[in-house]
Amino acid sequence: MTGEEVKHGATGAEGTAVASVGGMRAWIDVMRHLEPIMADYERIFDAWGSGGVDGLVIGPLAFEDKSFTFDPNPDVYRRFGVEPPPANTQDSLWWKLPATDVRGTWRRPDADGRDTASVPTDLRERRALLTRMIEAAKARGWQVWLFCPHYGVGPGSRGPILVDEQTRRVNAARLVDAMEAYPMADGALFDGPEWGYEIAPFHQNARSSIFNDLPESVAEGAARMGFDYARMVGAKDRLFARLHALDDRTIDIWGDRSGGFMGGFGLLGGDPALAEWIAFRTTAVTETFSQIKEMANANSNRKIPIACGPRSAAWSSMAGYDYEALGKVLDRMFPKHYFWHRGFDGLYGSVARFVETLRTWNPGVSEVGALKFVTSVFGIDLPEVHSLRDFDRGFPQAFFDTIVVRETTRAIAAMGGDAERVVPWVDSGRKPHDGDPFTAHDLDRMLEAAQGAGLRRFLYHHHGNLTPGDWAVISARCGTPWQSTTSPIWSLEGYIGAYSMRGYHPPDLATL
Repeated sequence: MTGEEVKHGATGAEGTAVASVGGMRAWIDVMRHLEPIMADYERIFDAWGSGGVDGLVIGPLAFEDKSFTFDPNPDVYRRFGVEPPPANTQDSLWWKLPATDVRGTWRRPDADGRDTASVPTDLRERRALLTRMIEAAKARGWQVWLFCPHYGVGPGSRGPILVDEQTRRVNAARLVDAMEAYPMADGALFDGPEWGYEIAPFHQNARSSIFNDLPESVAEGAARMGFDYARMVGAKDRLFARLHALDDRTIDIWGDRSGGFMGGFGLLGGDPALAEWIAFRTTAVTETFSQIKEMANANSNRKIPIACGPRSAAWSSMAGYDYEALGKVLDRMFPKHYFWHRGFDGLYGSVARFVETLRTWNPGVSEVGALKFVTSVFGIDLPEVHSLRDFDRGFPQAFFDTIVVRETTRAIAAMGGDAERVVPWVDSGRKPHDGDPFTAHDLDRMLEAAQGAGLRRFLYHHHGNLTPGDWAVISARCGTPWQSTTSPIWSLEGYIGAYSMRGYHPPDLATL
């Protein structure tokens, strides 16, 4: 076995080589699971680089014992006129793991059982190790972006970030603090903020429901932006009533799949205040990113590129993302190329929940009628899907040839036609966002369609979910093909891998 084979993966009896498709590049989302990469980053970076990786996204910036990766710099917060956060405040962190001995958790024994790759327990040493890891990625010529570097903000927020300027200032201060703590990082990537885009009350406790989007706390900010809060609340309530008073005949009257904007607006009730509410949603999101970027760059010792990860174009306006306006604000766009069924955030699952919800609310609406509604309002016309049962038949090739191509094309167009500024999030494997499997074959067809539409790179979410099948597809399309016919048994052999399996093997864990 050659040195390249040892570091990159299995060959011979462990797998077979295949011809590289090439032409794309991948970024890997390390996200909030830093330790397993820190423990053995040189070996892992060798494998990823051989497979065509040329970028990383890291963050939120905290270790798994909940300690932050850097201390706040008081000078940054003085520039913004806000208070710094106390050290190791975890109120804003998503990932919380009970305190544990990280050295015992993240380690890779060699054939003799010796601890050859581990993470130190001392916080200063861990921070230094993370810095060395990022510097090593940069030394390879990779891009490194910080994910949600505004997390861990200090005191001073007043209202929701989507409407409140002071809250944006507090968040911009934390963002600048993080970017100056890691001056080698290339940019800041936001995940939201956004409005909801679902209507299902049964979906994860009304997660992302549009009908929860107008609390009284946004009234003052809405007025500042020139919107009438009471009118918008009335429109929301009338829309809720309208969506409980549909039948197939009404959907057909307004043009079902061919009614265009006028038909869709009529189908939703033709309410002028509804148009105001939609305009408020997009205005608030655009203003938020524009103002945070302006505040950050006015108070930083360097220019900070800003990016966000909006919903895929089909859902973007409902969630408040104005692709055209954001293309003039953002330095890069990371749209969500999420297509799985069930779970959350996947296109198939969201459409199916619209169908199920409209059927539940309206006995006179058939599954076909509900699908027509979705097409009329969102422009989503799923090939070969005519019922809820069809969502479980997998993705026909026409889905990739039409939906994926269109979503990719719209994102590239939003960024001025510059495909280098578009890096879609991609999730697949066994349980993407708790959803049904999105297979290696699905991933391959998706990447092929997106590449045909002009896409050059993508961001895989995230390294802990990476399956052998996904890595085989990614490496074949982006670099030196890797292949293996087996998988590590992590409960027996530990996260990083085992001496019984030479080379790099994807973690293949059911984790977000």
